[in-house]
Amino acid sequence: MLLFSEYLRDLLQAKKMTVSALSRLSGVERTALSKALTGQRVLPYDALDALIYHLRLTPGEGQRLRGYYDAQFEKEGLRRARDMVGRLFSGLAELDFSAPAFEESRLLMDLDQYAGRRSIFSGAASVQPLLRMVLAQELARPDARVELTVPPTDTFLSGELLRRYLDGRMEAEVRQIVAFDASGAAEDISQHNLDCFCRLLPVCLLSRRRYHPYYYYDNTIAARYTDPFPYFLATHSCVVCLSEDGNQAMLLRGEDQVTGYHRHFQSLLARCYSLIQYTADPVEILESYDLCTDENGFYMVMDQPCFGRFYADEVIGRYLRPGLPFYDRLAAAARRRFGRLRTAERFYTLFTRGGLERFRDTGALDDFPTSFVAPFPPEQRRLLMAAMAERIRSGDITGRLMQPGLFPDYLSMTTSQHSGVGFFTTERFPLQDGFCSVQIRESNLCRAFHQWLLHLPDSEAVLSGEETAAVLDELARTLT
Repeated sequence: MLLFSEYLRDLLQAKKMTVSALSRLSGVERTALSKALTGQRVLPYDALDALIYHLRLTPGEGQRLRGYYDAQFEKEGLRRARDMVGRLFSGLAELDFSAPAFEESRLLMDLDQYAGRRSIFSGAASVQPLLRMVLAQELARPDARVELTVPPTDTFLSGELLRRYLDGRMEAEVRQIVAFDASGAAEDISQHNLDCFCRLLPVCLLSRRRYHPYYYYDNTIAARYTDPFPYFLATHSCVVCLSEDGNQAMLLRGEDQVTGYHRHFQSLLARCYSLIQYTADPVEILESYDLCTDENGFYMVMDQPCFGRFYADEVIGRYLRPGLPFYDRLAAAARRRFGRLRTAERFYTLFTRGGLERFRDTGALDDFPTSFVAPFPPEQRRLLMAAMAERIRSGDITGRLMQPGLFPDYLSMTTSQHSGVGFFTTERFPLQDGFCSVQIRESNLCRAFHQWLLHLPDSEAVLSGEETAAVLDELARTLT
């Protein structure tokens, strides 16, 4: 990220203005400006308005300058956490959901042939084939079950699960226990915990609710000096114990050993917290949105804008499909939900131009199937888009257009400071019909995702409020 001083220097050069001239025009002391340009001093906040005006900055440039100014007061850990969340969403946006070009190669030997009389395996070139064979052997069973704990640095097993779920060849129920670091200050975002979750979330989304992660807190994440194999993967027929770095493994195949590790895993599970809650019930999904909303604020990112601020009870009654077996429950949940959104003090909605154009063209909502909610007719679309533009200009709504690829177009995310974070698949999710919600309640992770979303409106990855409102007006006019 550019420092405030570097960006201000770039602006001066682009506008062909000297420090002396800017000082004279803006009233900001020349010495203060010079020190701000070398990073030796922080300007008072009220100086920004004068700089933005006299440098003749566009809304986007002014927005970026304010963002860099605020970053001067931010902890480095928050910036790193935000970068991790950004990389997670960019990776999800780039996921290739198309069918694989070829099937996985046939194993040339079975586990007995590969392992022989060995029980100890050293090096990734030996351990990774062992893990693949153990998984392949278990997945051939109709009652496949995998129980695992993995090293904090593991990327192989999470990548293997993701690949198998993505290819549609993974039907096993998988339960995984993760150790979360509890050694830092409560207000800091743990890089370890966030890194673990960023590897797990794609697996959660693609597993069709068959993958179940759990967690516990540990103050000594890397201090397991007395046990050479502190992690393990257990199936019906064997156990693979793993070292801290994942490059050493011990294979156990005795019936009593397998039974012992299964019981041990179950006892650990009883002392852990569930990291993820899933639901595919449409009423529960709507209620989940509500659970992930603060009392005084609503924060959402999705390919389409959220028009929930404008859904009065009469709109709900007009467009919600009658005859649904759960109509009364869904209507009641919708009235509660949108009643809160109409009065929320803060309302954030971040979206893309592509999603907005799709709403303009079809009137269909990504996060509600047309079998539940009838598409809005052109006049209603125009009214909603014009109302959104007006409220963004007034400051009642923080609405921003995002760059493509910043967030996956098949997800919506609602965050809150304390209540939780919800990830919801939409109509554009290619792997399943209907919807699924994935919710987290762990406060450290909630803080990371909430801070990422709060930072977006002032970042260079989005248009300014005025620019966003102009696009809404432009597209609304095409519907008249």
